[in-house]
Amino acid sequence: MKTVNLFLGIMGLSFMSCVAQPKTDAVDKGTTKIENGKVTLSNPDLEYEVIIMDNGFERWFSTNRKPKDHYSITFLENKNRRWVQEWNARAGRMNSVIEYSIDYNSQTHYGYEVNYMLYHYLLYFQQVNNLRLD
Repeated sequence: MKTVNLFLGIMGLSFMSCVAQPKTDAVDKGTTKIENGKVTLSNPDLEYEVIIMDNGFERWFSTNRKPKDHYSITFLENKNRRWVQEWNARAGRMNSVIEYSIDYNSQTHYGYEVNYMLYHYLLYFQQVNNLRLD
């Protein structure tokens, strides 16, 4: 299984072992599991997994998330693409709270669940760190 690991903590965010694939018509059958400060999303059909490790995010997400049908997949992909570009532009700069870049390929269909969680994490990160990515 190709894996996209999203490790979040005090140091920041990084996607590791991301293997890009062209868009597919696979059905997004993603599942989300939240326990002990770790959010795990997996989708065996799309072969991607996201792991968010940030105790603050779990609590924020449970009280601030929008219902899953609130956003279209197009909205999430467009927002994530712009925010990830800005994130990566800031990653590793001196005095930046963003230390890692995200390997997010806009040509890859990660599915609704992955985009939904990435969007909310980036929204959370902006609010907690009082910064804007767009």
